[in-house]
Amino acid sequence: MTVHEAIVEMRYGGIPEEDIEDIMEICKKKGVSPQNIDKELEARGFDKVFSFEYDEYEGWYEGQAQPAHKAPVKDVPIKEKK
Repeated sequence: MTVHEAIVEMRYGGIPEEDIEDIMEICKKKGVSPQNIDKELEARGFDKVFSFEYDEYEGWYEGQAQPAHKAPVKDVPIKEKK
């Protein structure tokens, strides 16, 4: 991930510019990675922007899947070849 990509993602995440600048300065020393940025965001009280806790949301799809709807089969007479 580039610094520019990280900044764009944080902007989309609603992080104020002054916090983005501070976080990027810290992460340039530690390493610009999604994990480091998310740690700094959480330390400032923001939600993670890059990491998604799949374990917390693992069951969101359970029980929600519906069987595929099949169109009813029409009785169409078969044309015989002459």
